[in-house]
Amino acid sequence: MHKLTSLEAQRVTSVLDSTLEKLQTLSYIPTEPDADTVDTVVGALQESGSNNVKSCIQQLWQLEDNYRRTKESAFSNSNFGGNESGFEIGEQLHNTSRTLCRLLRKHPIAMDMLMENSSSRSPALINACQFLQDLAGITFRRLSTTVEEEAANSKTLRELTDKQKLSEKDREGLQQNLEFQRAEKDKEVAMLGQTISKLRAELHDITRTNEIEVANIEQSAKENVENARDQHAARCEELKSETDKLLEAIKNKFAKNAETENALRKRKSKFENELTTKIAAYDQEMGDKQAQIEDITSKFNAEEAELKSLQEHFDKVDANTATSDAEAKLLSDIAAMDLAADNILGDACTVIQKRARGIIDRAIVAKLKKKKGKGKKGKGKKKK
Repeated sequence: MHKLTSLEAQRVTSVLDSTLEKLQTLSYIPTEPDADTVDTVVGALQESGSNNVKSCIQQLWQLEDNYRRTKESAFSNSNFGGNESGFEIGEQLHNTSRTLCRLLRKHPIAMDMLMENSSSRSPALINACQFLQDLAGITFRRLSTTVEEEAANSKTLRELTDKQKLSEKDREGLQQNLEFQRAEKDKEVAMLGQTISKLRAELHDITRTNEIEVANIEQSAKENVENARDQHAARCEELKSETDKLLEAIKNKFAKNAETENALRKRKSKFENELTTKIAAYDQEMGDKQAQIEDITSKFNAEEAELKSLQEHFDKVDANTATSDAEAKLLSDIAAMDLAADNILGDACTVIQKRARGIIDRAIVAKLKKKKGKGKKGKGKKKK
């Protein structure tokens, strides 16, 4: 049953897909073309050599015009039934549309030209194609869905509906909470607006007070600046005289410092010569020390290599000694185990011998008891 349903679904969807393809092809042909559109389409088709397509489109336009006129005349004459000419034109339209679809499928160049002039497509026909495409998907899904899947989908849909209702209730609660919070916020905003108005009034008063204070401060600052200028001029005269005295003192100090500098330069030259001599002696001494260090380092390296070889030798000797001790201990353990095993075997043999002798002795005693019993029975019979 599932395979039959799938086959039917494929057939139905193939029919819908074919119809959809034809409708999409016809949607690129203007339904009510004006003179410019007719000239553009016909000229483009004639240039590409698609004369069959051009003639078919012109015939389609002519049939559409005739069909429209027939309908208008039928409505104007109140003749709503039995319009045979309208049916004939509709049949011709159907056949012409099918022929045009076949021609456009064979001539992709003509189809491309029509698609380039797609600005005059009918919105209603485009929506019909979209609805037909959705119908094809819904039909295939409904036909290819089994009873169990349909039941599961229904259950899932009910669960989703219940969840949606719960979500709607939550949304309503949240909406009410939001409205309440919004009202509270509006109250707070109103209170803050009043506070801002009050603060602005206070700020205006403070600004006026500050302006008055600034004017007073500027007046006092102007007076202070004038006083400071007078004091500055007097101070400049005093500093100028003091500067002249200092310049004279600097000249005397400079001459004195020049003499001191010459004496210090002589001492510096003397100290540099002594330092150069000491540096040369130090370099010589350090060279000797470096040679001694290199000699000691070479001896140390040689002794270190010898120590390493001796260490390896003694490590091997210690390893051999440890191996010999381990082997001796292992041999002594094995000998003790052999001695213990021999003792166990001796004890076991003794027990076995005792057991065997006991069995033999019990068998002999049993035989003796049987013989004695037979002798007693024979004596009784003779007494009778």
